Amino acid sequence: MKKVLLIGLAVLSTVCAATSSGAGGGNGAPSGPHYNLNIIGVDNPKNSPMTASNRHTIFVALGATKASDPNPVETDIWLTPGEFQVCDGNGFDAAYDCSGKLIGRGNGAVFQLPCNTAVPTDFTCDQSKASASYQVWGRALG
Repeated sequence: MKKVLLIGLAVLSTVCAATSSGAGGGNGAPSGPHYNLNIIGVDNPKNSPMTASNRHTIFVALGATKASDPNPVETDIWLTPGEFQVCDGNGFDAAYDCSGKLIGRGNGAVFQLPCNTAVPTDFTCDQSKASASYQVWGRALG
């Protein structure tokens, strides 16, 4: 389950397009309004809190995960509802949402995004929460 979540977050890592457009960009993603999110894997843990900023970057643990490895490399990225924003860019310390409230159990980063109205589901977006129609595009580098 975590592997699926991490793969999903990797897709989210490069571009969260605020709207879709028929015209393509140079990298294959639609052109137009967008939100760039960079997820960067590092060997050495970051020490800065990385909260309350206007960053578009999240730092996570870098390493290979093997089924036989008793200590797999994992970093949680918590998702919260709201306008696109990195609330806590440090995946190595306690996770805080955009209001400064501690969330989750353990360490992780926090990314805030609107309820996606472009995805057909059995539920509707809460009217009190931010919502938008958007697509997620990802690209692995390195």
